[in-house]
Amino acid sequence: MLTISQFADRCGLPASALRFYERRGLLLPAARRENGYRAYAPEQVAEARFISSLRAAGISLSAIREFLRRDARTRESMLTAWRQDLSARLLSLQLADQYLRGLGTTSGPRVHLEHWSEPSLLVWFPASAPPGPLAFRAAVPAGKKALERRGIPVLTSGYVRTLDIEAGRLLGEVGFRIKPRRRLPPGCRGQEVPPSLFATLECAVRDEPAAHRVFRFLAELGFRPDGLHLERYLPGVSDRYLLLLGVQRLGSDATASGGGGSSHGAGG
Repeated sequence: MLTISQFADRCGLPASALRFYERRGLLLPAARRENGYRAYAPEQVAEARFISSLRAAGISLSAIREFLRRDARTRESMLTAWRQDLSARLLSLQLADQYLRGLGTTSGPRVHLEHWSEPSLLVWFPASAPPGPLAFRAAVPAGKKALERRGIPVLTSGYVRTLDIEAGRLLGEVGFRIKPRRRLPPGCRGQEVPPSLFATLECAVRDEPAAHRVFRFLAELGFRPDGLHLERYLPGVSDRYLLLLGVQRLGSDATASGGGGSSHGAGG
């Protein structure tokens, strides 16, 4: 058995960190000596180093505590979620750095960044409407109320997808971003979205080249669109919408927004 000083030296950690891990229930001494001093087993060295490594990777103490108590299958799911979150955070920092380098002192670009820092769920309701600018606007309040009646808070709403045209009417979906693990109303579908970074541009409804300007802006910074392609109606605005494109670094196989699907047109 090792004293706390010996164990700290073996782990490369200060004794204060080991006491902190003990208080938080992460790493308990293997035993207590007769004098009450802590005693650690040599096989605990790897566990202490592992906990320290997770902290260095930005994992919270509560998440580490939960991880250590879980079975192998749950641990793998947690690791996957941590990897996705880290990829999104790295991408966000990379693009933010390039974005700031490209800013002028007098005026900024019309393209901006939006970061969904936590996993979320897009809930899609079917919609149909005659062709026209922002055609599905009338369907947004009804979908939002359907979620609120079930006590589901809406983070952001008004996302649209135009899927087809039939008998002179547009067929599509209106979407709402909510927190995951919610029971959804009947007649809708959910789409899981990991932490994601978007390039955004506010567009006029007849602004056909809008997406091309975003593509060009991203290419100049060394990034490309990937994953989600969304359009969001803006509250109180009848002639504009917000274009959101998921972002990935050029030459990278890791997606920034995990979730496919694309949106076509501004609701007509």
